[in-house]
Amino acid sequence: MNNLEVRLHVGQGTAGGPLTVFPVWTDAPTLPTRYLTGAGVPVEVAERAGSPVVDQIVVTNRADRPVLLLAGELLEGGWQTRALTGSTLLAPGLPTVQQVVCVEQGRWGGSTAHTRRARRTPFTVLSAMDGDQAQHAVWDRVRGLGSVAGPSATDSLTDRLDRTDATARNLTRGLRPLAGQRGLLVGIAGRPVWTEVFDSARTLKAHWPGLLHAATVDALGRPAVRTPAAVARAFAERVERTRLLPDGPAGLGQRLHGGGRIRTTALRWTDRTVHLTAIAQEG
Repeated sequence: MNNLEVRLHVGQGTAGGPLTVFPVWTDAPTLPTRYLTGAGVPVEVAERAGSPVVDQIVVTNRADRPVLLLAGELLEGGWQTRALTGSTLLAPGLPTVQQVVCVEQGRWGGSTAHTRRARRTPFTVLSAMDGDQAQHAVWDRVRGLGSVAGPSATDSLTDRLDRTDATARNLTRGLRPLAGQRGLLVGIAGRPVWTEVFDSARTLKAHWPGLLHAATVDALGRPAVRTPAAVARAFAERVERTRLLPDGPAGLGQRLHGGGRIRTTALRWTDRTVHLTAIAQEG
């Protein structure tokens, strides 16, 4: 038994070129969603006052309920576009300093405020957000996307997302969450690489476009090989067996992590797993 206290059930995948997307359900009970998330929620994002810092950003929840922000969520603008390194549950009205990585190496200056559109980093970038050399690894991964997503004057991940928007829509056209679906598992060129699972279908729906777009960027330029369902289910079973250890607070919640070849992180709040991410490590 794992300490996620949920089982993952992987359905039939839908393939488009190198990308295969599998629906994921869980056996966790359906409970009311007591937080806000996704684009449009009233969250202010700003540089640190006086002297901005590359790996830190100030985030304030202006809603009257907690707000869920996800690891890999993009905070666009400011002195440079950043991405959150970990999921967090923001308390109402309390400014907090969040750890981030830069995904726009060639710019340092501009306005102090950021925008949020619930866009996400591809898994190749998300998987680099760990370790002492994480920032340099993230820059390398963003730069590497230029070969499939085109150049950027400031080496910006958002430029590459903008340029691939139409491709992502075409590749995933008609793909929608199924009834009760709580997550997705992404296969690229025949192998499972990434899964994200939430505590509610509503949360998945709020982040669905950003997740699909990020997965599409990862798939660009890869061989058009479908990922077998049996391999995807084996991936999910390994995630289920991962022993997770406490990794400190995440706003109102608690962050846990574990795994080796599949790095797994979870955000728990009020005795439920609100968000789970599992990423196959490269190499």
